[in-house]
Amino acid sequence: MQLGTIEGEVDTSSFEFRATEEVRKFDFVSVKSSDKWILAQVEEVTKHPDGETLARANIIGYRDKGLTKAPRRVIEPDSIVYQADQELISETLGLQDKGLQVGNLETNEDIDIHVNADQFYKHFAVLAQTGAGKSYLTGVLIEELLEQDMPVMILDPHGEFSSLRNPNPEKEDGETRGYNLKEYSPNTDINSEAMPLQFSSKNLGKKELMTLIPDSLTNSQMGVLYNSLKRLKEKEEDYSLLDIEDAVSQEDSTAKWNLLNYLEQLEESGLFDPDPVDLTDLLEPGQATVINLKAVEPDAAEMTAYMLAKKLFDLRKKDMVPPFLMVMEEAHNFVPEKGFGQAVSNPILRKIASEGRKFGLGLGVISQRPARIDKNVLSQCNTQFILRVTNPNDLKAISKSFEGITSEVEDMIKSLPPGVSFVLGNDYPVMTDVRQRKSQHGGETQTAETYVEKENIEAFKPQRELSEVKHEIGEDLSEAWYPLYLVENLEKKILIDGVKDQTKAEKPKVEGQDRKILDLIKEGRSKSEIVDETGLQVSKIASKMSELQDKGLIDENNEVEETIFDAGLDDQVVKEETLIEYEVDKEEAGSRLPDSSVSRVYYPYFSDQDTVYDPVLEKKVG
Repeated sequence: MQLGTIEGEVDTSSFEFRATEEVRKFDFVSVKSSDKWILAQVEEVTKHPDGETLARANIIGYRDKGLTKAPRRVIEPDSIVYQADQELISETLGLQDKGLQVGNLETNEDIDIHVNADQFYKHFAVLAQTGAGKSYLTGVLIEELLEQDMPVMILDPHGEFSSLRNPNPEKEDGETRGYNLKEYSPNTDINSEAMPLQFSSKNLGKKELMTLIPDSLTNSQMGVLYNSLKRLKEKEEDYSLLDIEDAVSQEDSTAKWNLLNYLEQLEESGLFDPDPVDLTDLLEPGQATVINLKAVEPDAAEMTAYMLAKKLFDLRKKDMVPPFLMVMEEAHNFVPEKGFGQAVSNPILRKIASEGRKFGLGLGVISQRPARIDKNVLSQCNTQFILRVTNPNDLKAISKSFEGITSEVEDMIKSLPPGVSFVLGNDYPVMTDVRQRKSQHGGETQTAETYVEKENIEAFKPQRELSEVKHEIGEDLSEAWYPLYLVENLEKKILIDGVKDQTKAEKPKVEGQDRKILDLIKEGRSKSEIVDETGLQVSKIASKMSELQDKGLIDENNEVEETIFDAGLDDQVVKEETLIEYEVDKEEAGSRLPDSSVSRVYYPYFSDQDTVYDPVLEKKVG
């Protein structure tokens, strides 16, 4: 169908045309030039008061010998612009007619969008801000992978993907079905339908233990660990995590105390057992294995990701498990970029990103915060699905990591409606309307009408819900998140007001014997018990307590002083409109402490015109 005529100046990258028929943004149009049909996409449509419609289109190119090429000759002015037909669109964009069906072309529902299933072992990414349809699209991809008989493992922080086993009750036409699924969890008290996931506690080595322990060990602590493991191995018997603790406790060095604390944390995590799950049973063709991490502490979730990735990668190299895909929701927590924290799972996942494709192990990187994902991992993802993203830092991270993200595509990404994704994996980024799921969606489905723009932040965790406080106080309070900077170095950490540039709180750090003594005081131990535990003289303990008092860590009654730092930080998903903007520069805040790291954190308040309530300290403050 004829849509209009080219007007004004024309170059090899774009043209404008006067439209005589209805034209929409993102529509595909075609023009004949030098006996070749040129495909272009409408970038902008302008309607004038006199009723005239002008449109600007970006030239994509033409197909020649299996490649999409940009024209080197300028299209003639006054050329007729047509509506592009299905064949020209599919051929020029290099769209496949088989593989994993993601959905259909957003501007033409008759053109299905497929991606190559084999490319998924070269890793893929699904990136979008909260509420744009990220988890829903991931569910569609998992369905397609399972129908290709690929084994899929899903690290599921929110317990959303167990619903894959159920048919979609809202699907009105076409196929609806449930999929073969096994569910495991380190926390079966909360996730009662899951089977327990535990790893072998037998014969853990020094390297593995040092990886699992969250803090770097001192040379003395490493020496204690080495000696303890050496003595256990000399017995030529299997040893457990408890055996390691016993061996460490028998060492003479005082460095053993912090090391014992770390080992006890591993034991108490519940992740290790002499009778663990058989990892070779986890993966089967056409089966989804869901690792439900709902209500699992962040450290335990990271250890779970590390152990699964490390053990299964080793098994895959030996061909003891089939080729499979490991899909990571909230991937920024498992492979964070430098400056956004550390995760014990980061090194092994980086290794899989660079080497996994050779052994048939693919990664699915799913996140609402692309800027917080290790850029080396993100750049290894050959196929990308980009839904709506508006955060400038996240857009910048996407543009740096993937080819084909032009400034025009960036602008389109910012305005995508929920459920529409750019698919990068064919010859040209194509805007795709994601198909309806066949299985039940475990999360909340967003539409353009219900969508509220949200942000994922790190914040002090509220101890009470807004609705609860509203009911108690009897006032119509609203939520706000106040900006702070957490600045810390080896000696102390401070909180800086992100608006007024004032120090709000500070706390010195303690290590070694001081840390051991402080932990024992927190446990309510008496001075004599602390002497027994540490082996220090009473006078030394008294001196240490005096120092802790001077630092403000304990009071005159030798009780631990609680500070805002004890409240703890957690990820929160909040409405963007509730975030108060930073007015202080990050580098300026960091200048308060030498050799420091700086991170943005927020503090919640519930307030109206007359009342301010602090849900962290659980009290009125105004």
